Amino acid sequence: MRLKEYPEIMLDTIPKLYEIHSKVFITNLYGMEEQVERLPKRFCKMYTTQPLANQLWIYLNRRNANISMQDFHIVEESQPFAIRLSDGKRLEVMLCAGNELGSSLMLLIRRQHGGRLLYYYSAVQQDDLSRLMGNETYQKWISLGTEVLFLNLQAANQPFVHIDFEGVAAEISKYCKDTGNEDVIKVPLFGYEYLVHRLAKTFTLFGHIELQDSFMCNFCCLTLDTRYFHRPGYTCTVKICNTNNFPGMEHYPLSKLKWTPVPNRINLIQLCSLLRPLHISGIVGYHEMGNVGPVPAYLKRFKKGYSPKSHGIEIPETQLTHEHSNDNAPAGYSNTQSEKISPAKSPKDGTNSRRDPFVFTKPRKLAFVEYEDDRD
Repeated sequence: MRLKEYPEIMLDTIPKLYEIHSKVFITNLYGMEEQVERLPKRFCKMYTTQPLANQLWIYLNRRNANISMQDFHIVEESQPFAIRLSDGKRLEVMLCAGNELGSSLMLLIRRQHGGRLLYYYSAVQQDDLSRLMGNETYQKWISLGTEVLFLNLQAANQPFVHIDFEGVAAEISKYCKDTGNEDVIKVPLFGYEYLVHRLAKTFTLFGHIELQDSFMCNFCCLTLDTRYFHRPGYTCTVKICNTNNFPGMEHYPLSKLKWTPVPNRINLIQLCSLLRPLHISGIVGYHEMGNVGPVPAYLKRFKKGYSPKSHGIEIPETQLTHEHSNDNAPAGYSNTQSEKISPAKSPKDGTNSRRDPFVFTKPRKLAFVEYEDDRD
């Protein structure tokens, strides 16, 4: 998608036509295979981190694309940098990772002199936002507020399903025992690295997962720490691949893994509650022709300055009063009693004028008396 105010900036979309002033920011590679099904003759300058650049460069080279590492502008994670637009304006940008592998980034844009964030962009699931809370630079950037928060709302209205990775690993192991053979899990080349990494770290599948072919090369672009995968002394029970190179083996359904790169409603709530933006907007995905669904009401409530009345929500009159019923009164307290206080205010002419009394309510504690008859 393009930013309306800054059309030179494109987010997770590789244009088919080369534009010298275009600046493409790559925050994730989920669905990238579909995007570059038809390769452009020349690639625009792409801003991303080294791991994602390596992944994309290797994939495009296998397809004989006209690309080199000079087409990438490599930036460091959580390190601000400046960009200059064709009209001379300057913006400050920062890419931050939402998980330990760095496969899902978030884009933060603000004016060069600082101030409130102009845009905060997050297109995929951010599984570990807590790792950013210890980053002082990130905290400073979001502390001044956010004008527009761009989110992927594809699964915003779907019910939240908690994912227990140990439970998923146990189901995979049981499936392997029932079939009596090694199983194959076919996943897309991009986007599912975090899921595979989490499954390999479970107690059940530790040392039993083997990465195959191009998926292994793709995974090693993110991290060289493969100690959780197949190792000597462990039986290989699951093979992870992105092709159909194992036709005679059982394929475990991808849908049973439950996790997807599309952010769930809890992840959306986490970002909205953390940032409290002025505006929330859905991301216009690839091939969507500018169509984006409305923002759910449960997310609008986290907008800064949100008022239920301004959104046409009626508030019951009972919620606007502070009266309490006998059923909700704590032990030892009676009903709230009204005490009238009539203050007199002296106007400028020195005369006292009485006004209508102000009514305050406060609980009054009962005094319990122990009678001699009660002791018998």
